[in-house]
Amino acid sequence: MPHPIKKEEWTLLFGRPPGTLLAKAIAKLPFKVHPNVVTMFSLSFMIIGAICFFKNFLLLGAIFYILGLIFDCADGTLARLTNTQSKFGERLDFYCDTVGNVFMYFGLWYSQYYLIGEWFIGGSIIAAHYAVMVFGYMFLTSIMYKTVFKNIGSYYGPADEGLITFFFLPIVAFFIPESFRWVFPILVILQFISYLIIFVRQKEKPNIRENIKKILKL
Repeated sequence: MPHPIKKEEWTLLFGRPPGTLLAKAIAKLPFKVHPNVVTMFSLSFMIIGAICFFKNFLLLGAIFYILGLIFDCADGTLARLTNTQSKFGERLDFYCDTVGNVFMYFGLWYSQYYLIGEWFIGGSIIAAHYAVMVFGYMFLTSIMYKTVFKNIGSYYGPADEGLITFFFLPIVAFFIPESFRWVFPILVILQFISYLIIFVRQKEKPNIRENIKKILKL
């Protein structure tokens, strides 16, 4: 039976279907491939993408990001198919995603801001991004909310911003130079507005201490 898609950001649908096919193909190999190996491949693709961004090869960076996303979606499915789920694997996946994102932001910061003398502006926007993320994970009982689609629980969550920032926006910037610099801060603002709306509308009081533990995967 195929694993059902749970409530998630709409952009994961870009990685989930090919990731599921990849996981099924890996599971049928004559030799065993552990899901953690797939996770490390995901990180590797993201780091290569970050290097491409660093060198201002935006189109290549976007391609390697989407490859990383597909492998990132495949590791969990492979773990379920082979009954190899573990807390360590969950933490490894989380930390690899985090490290990969940091590298990719650094690559974009360097090529899109630092090289033209706007290193402080770019760094401030990225710092604001992470501040918004911390706010969301600490003060929101859930970053998911109902939408008109059955399996989609967010129009603009962390995965949405990641796909737009690391895939769609670099492609646009490849054809329209300098567009990244003025669109990127808009994305951060939209993320903050999204979280602020959820914060105002939520009925349950957040458990900040437990949320911090979840952030750190303790």
